[in-house]
Amino acid sequence: MTTRTETLAIRSGEHCPKTGWWQPLQSEERDQTVPSRFVGQGCVMPDVNGASTLWVQSHNARLQTDY
Repeated sequence: MTTRTETLAIRSGEHCPKTGWWQPLQSEERDQTVPSRFVGQGCVMPDVNGASTLWVQSHNARLQTDY
């Protein structure tokens, strides 16, 4: 039996459809890696470095903290 995992994707400025960890898709022109973020359902998805981005739900995100 095959299990299919559906990937959710949403743009910056739209409301998050599901609470969880989200990872921005990286474009080749960006020179830095942006960490995953935990976003609650209904919250507005953030921009990345002032630019709109496409966010995908991350099933393998690790806990990340800023110290």
